[in-house]
This record gives sequence, structure tokens and C-alpha cells, in this order.
Amino acid sequence: MKQGLLAGVVMGGLLLLLVVVASLLLGPVSTPINALIDAQNPLHEIIWQVRWPRVLNALLVGACLSLAGLLIQNMVKNPLADPYLLGVSGGAASVQLFFILTATSLSANLQVLAGFAGGFAAAMLLLKLSYFGQIRTNKLTLNGVVLAFGFAALISMMLALAPPDQMKSMMFWLMGDLSFVRTQWWHFVIVGLAGLLLFRQHRPLDILSRGELFATKSGVNAVRLNVLVFSLTALLTSVAVAQAGTIGFVGLVVPHLMRLLVGNKHQVLIPMSLLGGAIFLLTADTLSRTVMAPIQLPVGIFTALIGVPVFLWLNSKTP
Repeated sequence: MKQGLLAGVVMGGLLLLLVVVASLLLGPVSTPINALIDAQNPLHEIIWQVRWPRVLNALLVGACLSLAGLLIQNMVKNPLADPYLLGVSGGAASVQLFFILTATSLSANLQVLAGFAGGFAAAMLLLKLSYFGQIRTNKLTLNGVVLAFGFAALISMMLALAPPDQMKSMMFWLMGDLSFVRTQWWHFVIVGLAGLLLFRQHRPLDILSRGELFATKSGVNAVRLNVLVFSLTALLTSVAVAQAGTIGFVGLVVPHLMRLLVGNKHQVLIPMSLLGGAIFLLTADTLSRTVMAPIQLPVGIFTALIGVPVFLWLNSKTP
């Protein structure tokens, strides 16, 4: 298992490096590879001041959504579950769209923090509604779907009230905008600590995936583990949505693809999902900047265009 994990991480890391370099060089203005290190090249600044922050954001958000999708699918035992099932994304998106609509004089970073707080508040409300001595996953799913519809109504109302000059920017952000704000170092610390904490729990997660009753009989504290999984899912989803809007299919497709490639052991699934989500979203973002250049499209369009056929293909591989 350790050799398989090492081989998977090395191959995934090399593919990620290739995609990162391609994303830095491709765009409305194609740049030669020597511009990466030649500070005298006039395109050097475009690479490191414009494209590099987007690359970091794509890596962060993709990793967050993929890992959150893996966790929520394990928890609710539903292959169609994704991070947005919990309604957390709606809480974060509603708060940030409110600030965009009202043109509040908060910095972009403070708006992101407010969106994160909104997402986590929605998660705590959902936990309150679904916790009866333990998290009832059936109630969690139903309450999450209802909360998502409620937040969708709030978002629709804000879009309806928005003046025409603001509506386009609000819609663009809602469909995925990796240039909205720059990634901070502590974002990666959060994701790294979450991944490390989950990696230490890979055996209990393997057992939990076979059902809560089986996990309890096997000596796993399913109640505590479910609370941990839910909390980290809410945390990762809140970070991703606050940072870049609601980007679909990453948390749905990547965990399924990783299971097909590396199996169901969380010792391998956790790091590979982090790498796979980062690669998937960065590839989609590169396409969003280049396919119709100089027009830039929301990255969520391309995650759906890639994700739909990939998911249908994956679904055809399982009886």
C-alpha cells in the first residue's frame, strides 16, 4: 500500500507540475517558457503577477472541493453527494453576493472572511437541525437540500434586485471566479492540516464507508468521526466558495474518478483526491482563459462541460 501511495503521489505531482506550467504559459497572450525565469522579458510580469495567483487559487479551491466531496460521499453513502449538498455553499454565496450588491466598502479579503463565516454559520445550523445524540445522515441530507433551496431563493432575489451593471459581475462570481481575491498562505495551512488530520483517520474512514452499524461493531466511534467529517467538509466548502464562488462537479466527479483509479482505501484516496481536484480545476481554468480568448469565461462552465461526460463515463463502468 505504501509503494502504491508513493507511486500515485509522484505521478500525480508530476502531472500537476505539468498542468501548472501549461497554465502559466497559456492565455490570451501566449508566453515562451523562458519568460518564467527571465525577469527582463516583458511577459514575465504577466506570468507571476496575473496568472500565478489564479493558479494558486485553482489549486486551493480544487483540492478543497475534491476532498470535501470525498468526505460527504463517505458520510451520507450517496454517490451523487457533493460539497454543496449541505447548503454551506448557499450560506457563503448569499453573504458575499449581499456585499457585492450593496457595494459595501469592505476589502476583497474581508468579503471572503464574511463569506466563510456565512458558510460555516449555515453548516452549524444544519448540524443543529440534524443532530440527535448523533448526526442522522438521512435528516442531514434532507435538511441540507432544503437549506440549499432556501439560499438559492435568497440569491435569486438579490440577482433580481441587482442593477444591470452589477448583475453580470454577480453572475460571473457565482459561476466561478478564480480572480476575485488572492489566496493567502493560511488557506493552504487549513487544507494541509485538514488533509493530515483525515489521513490519520484513514482506517476508521474505511470502516465507516461500510456503514455506521458496522463501524460501531468494529470499535469505531462513528458519532465522533461523523462530527469530524461534517465539520471538515463544512470548513473546506466554506473556504472554496468564499474564495471563488460556486464551482460545480469538482467534488462530485473527482472522488469517483480517484476510486476508479486507486481503489477505495482512504490512505491513498485522501492525497490523490487533493491532487486530482487541483489538477481538474486548474485544467478547467486554463481552458476558460484560452478557448475564447481574449474573452474570459467562468470556470464553472468548463468544470460542467468536462464533468458531465466524465461522470457519465464513470457511471457506465459500474453495474
